[in-house]
This record gives sequence, C-alpha cells and structure tokens, in this order.
Amino acid sequence: MSRPALPSTDADRLTVRHVLDLARRSEASRRPLFSAFLDERQLEICEQSLRSGWGGNFASFGGYPDAERRVLGFGDTEEAENCLPFKAVVFNYPEDSGLSHRDFLGSLMALGIKRELLGDILVGSRRAAVFVLNTALTLVTQMDKVGRCGVKITDDFGEGDIPAREFDEIRSTVASPRLDAVLANALRLSREKTAELIKSRGVMLNRIEVFNPALKVAEGDVFSVRGFGKFELYEIGGQSKKDRVFITIRKFR
Repeated sequence: MSRPALPSTDADRLTVRHVLDLARRSEASRRPLFSAFLDERQLEICEQSLRSGWGGNFASFGGYPDAERRVLGFGDTEEAENCLPFKAVVFNYPEDSGLSHRDFLGSLMALGIKRELLGDILVGSRRAAVFVLNTALTLVTQMDKVGRCGVKITDDFGEGDIPAREFDEIRSTVASPRLDAVLANALRLSREKTAELIKSRGVMLNRIEVFNPALKVAEGDVFSVRGFGKFELYEIGGQSKKDRVFITIRKFR
C-alpha cells in the first residue's frame, strides 16, 4: 500500500517551498547549498517533493551513517560532502555526571539556539557529540556547563562517539501484520487502545506520519510513537497452530 508523505501543515509547506528554492538556486549558481537540519518526517516530505517537483541532484548528511536529523545538500554530491555546513562539537564531562539527551537539548535551547540548527545529540558516559550548524558554532563552543555540570569542549569526534545500536526484543504472535496489531504488542496496550492512539495521535512509520490502523507492515519497517519510543518489525515468521503469525519486534534503547 502506497503511503505518500504530503505536507499537511503550513509549516510543512513552508519547509518544502524553502527546500525547492534552495535546489533551484543551487542549480542556477552551480554551487552547493544546504538546508537546516530536518527531522525524519520533514526529510521524507522534502525528498518526495524534490523527486516529483525538481529532478536534480540532492543528498542528505547527518555526520554519521545512521543519523536521524540531517541536512539536505544540493549540487554535486562529492563537492557538497566536502563543504558541509555543520560540525560535531564534543562535550567532555565526569563519568558520574548523569547527563542526558534532555540536559543537552535544554541547555542549548536555553541559549536561544533553534532546534533546526542542531542535528543528532549522541550522549555517552563521559562524552557527548552534538552536530551544530556553523552559524551557531560560536555560541555552542563557548559553553562551559550543561545543567549544573562543568564541561570541556573539544573537536575530536570519532567513531567511538557513535553509540552502538541496542535493542530489547519482543516476541509475540498477531492475527495479521497490521499496524495496530504489531504496535499493540510493541506498546503493551490492547489493540482497541492502540487503534485509537493511531487515529488520534498518528504514528511515524518509515519516516511518514500515518493514521490508519489497518495499514499492512513488513519486515524492516520502523515505527515510533511520541512518548513510547522507537521500534522495528525485525522479523515475520511462520504461523502457529492457531494460524497466528509469529513476529519479532526490536525496541530501540
């Protein structure tokens, strides 16, 4: 079943118009141009609009392969990759600080930095890497505290700062691989409550916001619900003696 990503709000439409304008300006000037950071939903909407309404070269960049927040770059891909408009800022702090993603985001936004100027925030036990657009670098690199914890900033981002993906597995059976049935197992809710949640709040399915509980899902589909986390339908197996379908869901930690 096709699930097109369409701009559904004024903000979406404004973002798409801006991205299409960047694409055309890049083509006319023959130099790379970039968007601000976009989340997964915005990326999907913009990429589909670019494919249908433009047709030139574009790529997305987030600083590491599995980045969720990314910028769109237009023009020659290799040239664009060599002049990315953001850098990784590394925060160093004591191991027992207990700093979290929320602490970093709160401290950064308290400086007046808008979310679109920030990419992914990767938090480890002693270091955190934050991808920051160049326009906000001066402000970010002057930080010496996150919350009440003192931090030291360096620019030595490396592969060790990229956290390994960790999952909790949920094994169950469903009558059929519908979104509401699979999500009910992931969220530990009844199917009825899950269907209502999908209709009222929506679910991000493969970067697209959907509201239809009856959508069929497939192996590899990734879905998330605000407040509940992010999941992947990792495997669809055979059938049980009662003709139910075995599934394995991975919940991202």
